[in-house]
Amino acid sequence: MTRIRSLTINPLLRRVMVFIGIFVVITGVSGPRIISGHIMFRDGFALYGGIGKALIFSAVAFILLVRHNKQELRMGAWSRAQLWWAGASILLFAVAWVAVTALLHDNRTAMTLGFAHAGLLGSLVAAAVACFGIATIRELWRVYRRELLISVGLGALFYVFLTLVYALWRPLAAIVLVSVHWLLGLLGLSGTILPPNTLLFDKFGITVAEYCSGIESIALFTALYAVVGMLDWPKIRRDRFFALFPLALLGLSLCNILRVSLLILAGYRVNPEIAFSLFHSYAGMIFFILYSTVFWSLFYKYLIREPVSPEIPDR
Repeated sequence: MTRIRSLTINPLLRRVMVFIGIFVVITGVSGPRIISGHIMFRDGFALYGGIGKALIFSAVAFILLVRHNKQELRMGAWSRAQLWWAGASILLFAVAWVAVTALLHDNRTAMTLGFAHAGLLGSLVAAAVACFGIATIRELWRVYRRELLISVGLGALFYVFLTLVYALWRPLAAIVLVSVHWLLGLLGLSGTILPPNTLLFDKFGITVAEYCSGIESIALFTALYAVVGMLDWPKIRRDRFFALFPLALLGLSLCNILRVSLLILAGYRVNPEIAFSLFHSYAGMIFFILYSTVFWSLFYKYLIREPVSPEIPDR
């Protein structure tokens, strides 16, 4: 068994980022095929979007809980067995790819559906084991069982919250559509708005739907903002905490408008497939992670009260 040794949080974060990168690649490659083939809502793939966001939220919540409790994160050294798991992840993804191809050609049987779903989910599970190792996963469960269970519970609550706020995507998509149309006009790319939420160009058209409205990023940021507030409530400057929140959401929305505009511009100038493929991948999640990292790096100390130094009595 791999020996567990004490390390700082940085090694764990590096492996988390590796897994998120693999997650983005798997979903970014398979997602556009499933959506463009119109089998997303027919064959049950639509569930993965919300579940994926909930898993990411749970992972971040777990890290916040462990750091807040000042527990030492432990990681196992890399082992040869993890390479075998990486190979299994690639093999399972290949199985899913072949099964999805069959579904796209209307070969819709219980076997092809099973291979498609099992291959996608199995490739992610195998990738997680490849990144962290079985020994480390066991150690994390033994030491941080309470934090893991709380994180899973928070993820389930977030999934319910995300389902509820999805009802707001239409007005948000309209704002994104008008803003993107205006910004691209400033950059010399003119388009035509086709109600309710389509933007037409001479090369292609883009529909601003749930996935590019920014509603998921807003829900994620809101939930994480609330978790940070609850964990640090005794030392939070509450006036700043509540005043900064709407400004943070505004900044996140502006970043999403910029993201959509850049993807359309890249699709128009380079290849139209870029715009469609990246619209339905986790490119938005990458922007969200970058935005959240910059935001908390800049404003966390601003929200926290400075510790009061004890007074030294005069002699």
